[in-house]
Amino acid sequence: MTTEQETQLAPIQALMEEGEYDEAIAQLDALIEADNKAAAAFHMRGEAYLELEDIKSALRDLNMAIRLDKQNPDYLVSRGRLHMVRGDGSEAMSDFKRALKFDPNHADAFLERGELFRQKGNLTKAQADFDEAVTRNPDNGDAIYSRGIIYADLNRHADALEDYNRALELMGDDSDVYTSRGAAHFYLDNLAAATEDFTKAIELEDTNAGAYNNRAVVAFVEDRYEDALKDYETAIELMPTERILLGGMAISHHALGHEEEAIPFWKVLLEMDRRYKDADFAGKDFLWPPQLIAEARKLVKKL
Repeated sequence: MTTEQETQLAPIQALMEEGEYDEAIAQLDALIEADNKAAAAFHMRGEAYLELEDIKSALRDLNMAIRLDKQNPDYLVSRGRLHMVRGDGSEAMSDFKRALKFDPNHADAFLERGELFRQKGNLTKAQADFDEAVTRNPDNGDAIYSRGIIYADLNRHADALEDYNRALELMGDDSDVYTSRGAAHFYLDNLAAATEDFTKAIELEDTNAGAYNNRAVVAFVEDRYEDALKDYETAIELMPTERILLGGMAISHHALGHEEEAIPFWKVLLEMDRRYKDADFAGKDFLWPPQLIAEARKLVKKL
């Protein structure tokens, strides 16, 4: 990219960072009309379209950027992200591998490929890629947070907690990170810290259904069934058909002696999947702690 191109794109990049994607696209349209070989402009416009979920336009522009600059790893990583959004893992993997071929130290390529491995269930390879991303960019909060999630999946909750702490230092207040850190505290038996983090996550994003669910679990474990029910009620307003929330509503009502309210919620689960007749299956599916599974066992006996 020439100095002149950098000068032209800098204010447009600022618009992108502020979420002004439509205005950014309008300005990029003018640049591309003046120079239809400006690969960086096509790349930036493709990313703007991707943010707006205009996948067709994004793919068109990213393909053009790569056609004009075939070995640019940034462009390949961007297209790989797009393929992940489309659910095309094989094409995404191909782009991330090509990006690393042209730049073996490309931290974002390792980060995105690691996320793809995580989605495929290959946690070992995911962790290896996140490690590489962190090694190459120790201040990349996204990479550190992603590695923390892998540690959690591997039941290495102390390691996960360490990464979440560092991610918050780098990223500032983030609802998702607080939700994840709260879960780490829960599995490390620090229920007060877990509740504090879930509450912080909700303060930052009051539509974070996962944080409400998790805080409800802590309340249930602590025998605070009214508090659990209140959080489940809020969460289910946000996600009315989410199975774990239907189950939570059922057992919270049951623990409070509201049998007439509890049973219909569990019957909705059974309509979705008859295997929920087995409380232990539900507990495994929902990753419930023993206290919630025990209540579910009492409930299903009454169906």
